[in-house]
Amino acid sequence: MGGGRRRRGGGPGWAHDYPRAERNFLNILAELTTVRTAPESYVIVQLEDPEIMRYPFLYFSEPGTWEITPEETANLKEYLDRGGFAIFDDFGGGRDWAVFHQNFKSVVPDRDLELLTVDDPIFHCFFDIETLAMGVRQGSRQRPQFFGLRDEQGRLQMIVNFNNDLGDYWEWSDAGLFPLSLSNEAYKFGVNYVVYSLTH
Repeated sequence: MGGGRRRRGGGPGWAHDYPRAERNFLNILAELTTVRTAPESYVIVQLEDPEIMRYPFLYFSEPGTWEITPEETANLKEYLDRGGFAIFDDFGGGRDWAVFHQNFKSVVPDRDLELLTVDDPIFHCFFDIETLAMGVRQGSRQRPQFFGLRDEQGRLQMIVNFNNDLGDYWEWSDAGLFPLSLSNEAYKFGVNYVVYSLTH
């Protein structure tokens, strides 16, 4: 994501869990599915770059610090209109939501997000996810919520993991920092998102 404020400790928000989260997640994705990937196949691309059209899904970290530019707005709108899929992760609280939602509305002014329930197809396209109450983001007391944006045919174009941080669970899944059950659940969500983006 371009233009975001710098996080505590320096570095852009997108780099918070990078590259461990991406590497671990792609390893799991390759082991569990037929999606062809490699541990180093993640790509960092600027949001205003037309190259984003080459990728079926984009992962955004810390969108609560998003400061989208007009060029990024236009490019992301075109990406979604062409069938791309966006995942927003690692943010929570009222201020983060207000920043994210304002920027989101600049991209999609005529539609809004809907709160997803556990029976949505995205939660059952590979793994059957039984509950959306999978844990609480560090520093938050609020339960995770999952929001989606649909196109005119009802296909999800975007999923928003609010009060959640799947990337943290991916990053530290091999270090014992979090319970294994939470890391396993986080991988299930991520795998479902990718499978959904490639099959819908």
